[in-house]
Amino acid sequence: MSKKIDIEYIAKEAGVSRSTVSRVLMNSTKVKEETRNRILEVMEKANYHPSIVARGLATGRLNMVALIVSDIRNPFYAELIWVINNSLREKGYLMTLYNSSQIAGENDQHLQKLLDYGFSGIIIADARNEKSFGEILKGASCPIVLVNREIDFMAGYDSISIDNKMGGYLATTHLLSLGHRKIAMLRGPEISTTSQKRYEGYLHALKEYHVEPVPSYVHCGTLNMESGQQFARKILMRPDAPTAAFIGGDLMTYGVMDELIRNGIRIPEDVSIVGFDDIPLSGTSFINLTTISHPYDKIGTLVADRIIERINGNDEPITKIVLTPTLKVRSSTRALI
Repeated sequence: MSKKIDIEYIAKEAGVSRSTVSRVLMNSTKVKEETRNRILEVMEKANYHPSIVARGLATGRLNMVALIVSDIRNPFYAELIWVINNSLREKGYLMTLYNSSQIAGENDQHLQKLLDYGFSGIIIADARNEKSFGEILKGASCPIVLVNREIDFMAGYDSISIDNKMGGYLATTHLLSLGHRKIAMLRGPEISTTSQKRYEGYLHALKEYHVEPVPSYVHCGTLNMESGQQFARKILMRPDAPTAAFIGGDLMTYGVMDELIRNGIRIPEDVSIVGFDDIPLSGTSFINLTTISHPYDKIGTLVADRIIERINGNDEPITKIVLTPTLKVRSSTRALI
């Protein structure tokens, strides 16, 4: 039976106390250099790697950051998660991912449990505008950074986002500049603050062009393909259908395009489509979607840097970084003939 390699074993082999080994693991300066080197040598020979959780309990800080997203199935989050995870890992932190529930009460219950794990920091990429969500976070004993969120009652946290209202404005203005006046919009969930800002941008562009909004042209979806398919059937395939549509998320846009193509409606000849997110598939030749682009790399890097700065004791005033989105014009839009 092999020996258990733990802190007790290392202490015995190095001829020191358990507490001395603990001080070495915590990088304490209260250990003689000769003793430290002896302990590290024993650890190397034994191929001993201390548990991250155990080290966290000893130091009072677990080098793990929790990232909360609202729907991991959305490719937008996949891009963001990739960048944040790589940035954290380069700086010695592990990231754990939490997919929040779409049921408010259930989500609050799970969030409370998440806080009990003692993470070094929490990154929130969930835009739900529910006060209970904010109330629970007030009990967090670690730094919190918001990513692409604009939540009024959570104004006391750092945030890095894009200008979602500007994005909605750019998308709608592009369609208006092509001569379209009957422009529909598929929003994200009503509880989403990012969805609301994109809708405000849509309304602002219509007002600027003196186009009266048509309430029946606007629907809320759930940021998946099914929402897009339903929207296409209800709005874009009726006799008095709009000539263009702004869809508040590329994944929903794929559903819209799929349903239209299945029913013989041509894009952009019959209807022009603009999405939002510019996830990788949107730029491929078989989709080639005109969409609003996020600077994923910049957002993810800024978020990771900020949460680590806060973890390390940076107590400067709260910062709100808002990046400018860009319009990527491709072949899903054209001038109204």
